[in-house]
Amino acid sequence: MSGNKSARRGSQWGQLRLGAAILACLACSTPLFGQGSLSTLRGTVTDPSGAVVPLARVSVEEVATGITARSITTDSQGNYEIPALKEATYRLRVEAKGFETDVVNDIHLAGNETKRVDVTLQVGATASQVVVSAAAAVIETEGAKIGSAFSGDQYQLAPLPANSYSSPLPVIATMPQIQTDAGNEFGVTMAGQGGTEIHMAMDGVKEENLNTQTVNMEDVEEVKVNAVNNSAEYSRVGVYDTITKSGTNQYHAEASYYDRNSALGARGFFEPQKPIVIYNTFNLSGGGPIRKNRTFFYALWNGERVHEQSFFTDNVPTEKMRGGDFSDLLNASPAIQIFNPYTGQPFTGNVIPPQMLNTLALKVQDLYIPHPNLGQPGQLTSNFGWLFPYPEDQYRADVLVGRIDHKISEKNLIYGRYSGYWPRYILNDGNYPNLDWTKLRQSHSLAIVDTHTFAFNVVNSVTFGGNRDRSVYGVKLNGFQPPTGDQAVSAIGLQGVNPTNAAAQGVPEMDFNSITSIEVPPGGINGKAAELYENWSLAEALTWAKGRHVLKFGEEVRGFMYYTTDLPSGTYGQFSFNGSMTNYDYADFLLGLPFGSTRLTPLVGRTQYGKELGLFGMDTFKATRKLTLDYGLRWDYFGSFRYDDGLQYNYDPVQDAVVVPQSALGSISPLYPSDIKVVAGIVVPSPSLHNFVPRLGVAYLITENTVVRGGYGLFTSRGLGAYSLLQGSGPFSIAENYTNMIQNGQALFTFPNPFPANLGLAQVPSQAVSGYPRDTVDGKIHQFNATVEHQFRDSGVRLSYVGSRTRGLNGFYEVDKPRPSTTAFSDSLRPHPEFVSIQLLRRDLAANYDSLTLEGHRKVGQLSYDAFWTWANNLDNYEMLASGYGSLYGPSYGAFGDENPYAPLLWNHDHVTPHHRVVINAQWDVPVGRGRRYLSSAPGVVDKAVGGWSASYVGFFQTGQWFSPFFSTTDPSNTNSFGGLPDRIANGNLPPGQRTRSQWFDTSAFKIPGCPDSEPECADPANIGRFGNSGINILEGPGVMSHNLTLRKRFQITERLHFDFMALCSNLFNHPNFSPPSSTIDIPDAGLINGQHDRYFSGEKSGPRVIELRGRIEF
Repeated sequence: MSGNKSARRGSQWGQLRLGAAILACLACSTPLFGQGSLSTLRGTVTDPSGAVVPLARVSVEEVATGITARSITTDSQGNYEIPALKEATYRLRVEAKGFETDVVNDIHLAGNETKRVDVTLQVGATASQVVVSAAAAVIETEGAKIGSAFSGDQYQLAPLPANSYSSPLPVIATMPQIQTDAGNEFGVTMAGQGGTEIHMAMDGVKEENLNTQTVNMEDVEEVKVNAVNNSAEYSRVGVYDTITKSGTNQYHAEASYYDRNSALGARGFFEPQKPIVIYNTFNLSGGGPIRKNRTFFYALWNGERVHEQSFFTDNVPTEKMRGGDFSDLLNASPAIQIFNPYTGQPFTGNVIPPQMLNTLALKVQDLYIPHPNLGQPGQLTSNFGWLFPYPEDQYRADVLVGRIDHKISEKNLIYGRYSGYWPRYILNDGNYPNLDWTKLRQSHSLAIVDTHTFAFNVVNSVTFGGNRDRSVYGVKLNGFQPPTGDQAVSAIGLQGVNPTNAAAQGVPEMDFNSITSIEVPPGGINGKAAELYENWSLAEALTWAKGRHVLKFGEEVRGFMYYTTDLPSGTYGQFSFNGSMTNYDYADFLLGLPFGSTRLTPLVGRTQYGKELGLFGMDTFKATRKLTLDYGLRWDYFGSFRYDDGLQYNYDPVQDAVVVPQSALGSISPLYPSDIKVVAGIVVPSPSLHNFVPRLGVAYLITENTVVRGGYGLFTSRGLGAYSLLQGSGPFSIAENYTNMIQNGQALFTFPNPFPANLGLAQVPSQAVSGYPRDTVDGKIHQFNATVEHQFRDSGVRLSYVGSRTRGLNGFYEVDKPRPSTTAFSDSLRPHPEFVSIQLLRRDLAANYDSLTLEGHRKVGQLSYDAFWTWANNLDNYEMLASGYGSLYGPSYGAFGDENPYAPLLWNHDHVTPHHRVVINAQWDVPVGRGRRYLSSAPGVVDKAVGGWSASYVGFFQTGQWFSPFFSTTDPSNTNSFGGLPDRIANGNLPPGQRTRSQWFDTSAFKIPGCPDSEPECADPANIGRFGNSGINILEGPGVMSHNLTLRKRFQITERLHFDFMALCSNLFNHPNFSPPSSTIDIPDAGLINGQHDRYFSGEKSGPRVIELRGRIEF
C-alpha cells in the first residue's frame, strides 16, 4: 500500500501551519479574537438613590499587563457589558460627571465566566476616587451553567502527588459534577455523560480524543469545567478548558524540583515489598515583558526522569496444572470436574494423560507462563508476583511550552502558544515478565487567539489551533528491543497465521478466564511503526451588545485525520479459551483446543479523515436588573469519515450483501468467501442535516445574596465516537473468525494449526460484518438543572438538581444468532449462516441521569474551601449490546455482547456512577508569623521557624460503583454464547457489615443457568434453551476513602523572592481502596478481592500512600 503517500496526502498538519500563517497575516490587517475560553463582565451603574447613571465611562484594565482591555459607556439603563475578556484579574474604573470616580480592584474572571459587578457612584468631584474590592463575590448570579474552576496557584499546593506528566485529570476529579471510574483517572464523566460527550480544550482549542498529554499543569493558569447546561457555543454537553500562563509587565521566573521516593511511601496491600521508586521532576519557567505594556513572553521546560519498579500480581496455573493434574479443583469451591472433550467422560482423578498434552501449548507455557511464587501450594489466584524494572508510565519525558502575547493596537490583541510533549515508554500491561513492549510518543499543540474591537459594543473573535499526536511502537529504547510477533510464531511452531511475514512488536494473543492472558500491543509493519492523529479547528464569533441584549453569532469548523501502520490485533493469531471443551479453560489450552480463533491479513498504511461544522446564535436578555434570560440555537454537521483510498464497506440487511464502492470492486481479496454476496453501492452514510438544538437559561436574583438559576439544553450525542461508522477492512483485508466444536469425537481445529483444515465455506463460516443505515439520525441529550445559591458573608451555598434524558442513542447489536431454544447450536441455524457475526445499528437506546448536589465554598480568608455531596442515579438500557455507548477514555459499555438480541432492552445501573460522593477541598494559611494574625511582629529567627506555613487537604469519600456476575463455561441458550449472565436466585449484595475481602458478595445468590439451586455450579446443566436471568450491574463494589494532605513552608527571602518547601501525601492513612472482586461464579475464589487502586492513575489518588517532596524558588 502507498502508506507514506497516503499519510502525506491525508495529513492536515501542513494545513495547520498554513492556517497559522494566514491568521497571522489577517491579524495585522483585520482585527479578530478567540472564542471558547473568553469571559464577560457586566453590571449596572447607579447613584446613591438607586437611580441608574447613563453614559458613565467604564474602563477595564488587565492588572498584570497594564493593558486597557476595553473602554465603553453605560446605556440609557445604566448597564454595561464587556464581552470577550480572557482569564485574568482586572481593575474596573467608572467615571461620570458629578460623581467621584469608582475603582473596583481584584475582579478575577475565570475562563468562560460571566460575572456581574454593580457600581454605586458617590456624589463628588471626578478627581476623587473610591476604591473597593470585588474579591468577596462568591455566588454565580448570571446564566444557567454550572461549572467550577481550579487555579494554577491552587495546584501548587494541592495534595496530588504522583501526578505523572502533570495531568489535569486529578485536578478535575476534585470538582463538582465529576466522576471517575474508580482507580482510573482517565474514565471521566461529567453529570453522567461519558467521554465522547465531553470536549477537552486548551486555550479554547478543542481536542476530540481527550488527549491530555500536551496539557501540563505546571503551565496552566486555570482549569475551567462546565459540566451542566453549556450555551449554544458548545456542541458537547461537558467541556473542560485549560488556560495557559502568560507573561506580564514584571519579569517572573521559577525553578522547582520534585522528588518522589519509595522510601517515604507505603507498601501496597498485595505487595510483598515496596517497589523501588525514584521519580525526579524538574521545572524551569519564566516570563515577562518584551516591550512593556505591549508584548510579553512565557516559556516552560518540564522534565521527568524516572527510576522505578512496578509490582504486578498475576494468576498462573499451579505446578500440578502445568503437567495436566487438575485434581485440586475437585476440592475447590465450587468443585470443578474436567472432561475428556473427545469422549465426554470425566478425566480420571481430574488428570489429563501426558500423551494428550499438546506440544505447542507446552512450548507456550514454557516460554511465557511463569511458575507460581506466591501463596500456598495449589492457590489459584494472585499466585505470581514480580517486579517490572520500569514504571507503569513513561520512564523519561520532556515538555516545552512557549507563549507570546502582543498588543497590536488599542483595539487588537493576539497571542500564540505552542506545547510539545516527548515521552518514552518501556511497558508491561501486568501480563508476564517476558511480554514487555515499547512506545515512543510525540504530542504537539498549537493555539492562536486574536481579538478586534470594532466598536465599544462589537467584538469579533477567532480561535485557531490543533493537536498532533504521533506514537511509534516496538522501537529500541534504552537498549531494549522488544521481540517481534513473527519470531514468537516461529518459536512456538504456530501455523496458519501472518501470511505476509510481517515483522513487528507482537505475540500470538491467548485469552483466558482463570489465568492472566498472553498479549502485547502490536507494532508497525516491518519497522515502519507509526500512529498519527491530528485535529485542527477554526472558530469565529461576533458579540454585539445592543441595549438590554447581548447577541452572539459564530461558527466552528474542525478537521480530523488518523493514519497508522500499526498491525491490527490478530495478525499473529488470537485465541480464546473459556472451558467450553473440558469445563476449565487451562485444561482446554493444554489440549490445544481454543474455543475461538482469529487470523487476518493486515491492511495498513491508510489515512482516515473527517470534519465537523457548527453554527450558533444566542442572546442574553437582561429583562430587569434581577432577571436575565439566555437563549440560543445551534446547528451541527457531523461529517462522515472516510478512508483516503476508498476501501470501505457496509452491510445491507435488505440485500443480505456486503456493499463496497464501485471503484473498490477490484480490490476485494480473492480469498473472500464466494458464498457472501458483494455488490457495488454507496457506503458512506449521509450526515444528518437536522441537528438543530436549542439552549435556554434563566437567572433571577431574589435578593442581593440569593439567586435562583435553571436551564435546559438539547445536545447532539456523539456516543459511538467520530470513527464509529468507518469500516475499512471487510472484504479487502481478510479477517477469519472461527468457533471450535467437537463433532463425532473430532475437534474442528487444534494447535499447532488452530484453523479448520477444510474451509468448505457453507460449513465453516469465518466472516463478521457490521451494517448501518445510509441516513444518519443522531441521538439527543436533554439536560436540565434547577439551582439555588445563597451567600452568607464570605461563604456560599449551592443546591442543584441536575438531570438528563438521553434518547435515540445509536449502538450496534448482534443479529446473527439463532433464537434461544433447546435445539443444539449449529451454524446452519443462524439467520445468515454464511457469517459468524452480523452487528447492525439500532437507534432506540436511552439513559436517565438524576442527581442532587449540595455545595459549600469560601474563596477568601485564611481558610478557603470547596466541599460538596452528590447523590446520583444513572440508568441506561444498552449494557447488553455488542457495541454500546462508550468512548475512548470514558466508561466501557456494552460488556455483554453475546446476550440475547431478541430480548427487550432492560434498564440497568451504569457501572461508573455511585449513589453518593463527597469531596472536601480546603486550604489553610496557618495564622502565625509575620503578616498573619499571631506573632505578626515575630523576630526573624522565630518567623523562619513558625511563620509561613500553609496546608491543603483533599478528601474523597464515595460508595461503591457497580459490577455484574458472570459464569464462564456453558451455552445454556444454544446460541453459541458460552458464559454470560447467570441466573439470580437471591439478592447477591451482602449487608455492608458482612462484606469482606474474601467474600464481597453472596456467590450463592447466583447459579449457572440450568443447574439446580442446590448445586449452583453443576458440571452438567440441564438443557433449558435460554439465557441467564440476572440483571447487569446489580452488585455494589467497594467504596473509596482517601485523605490527601500537603504541608508547605514558605521562606520569604526578599520582597519578590521566596522559596517553598512542600511535602505532599496521598492516602495519608494508607487505607486500602479495593478494586471490584472476581465476579465469575464458576471459578474458585469467586467474590475474592485481589486488587486495589493504582497509586498513580487513580483519579482520587486512592492507591497506596505516596509522599512527594518539592522545592520551589520563585521571584
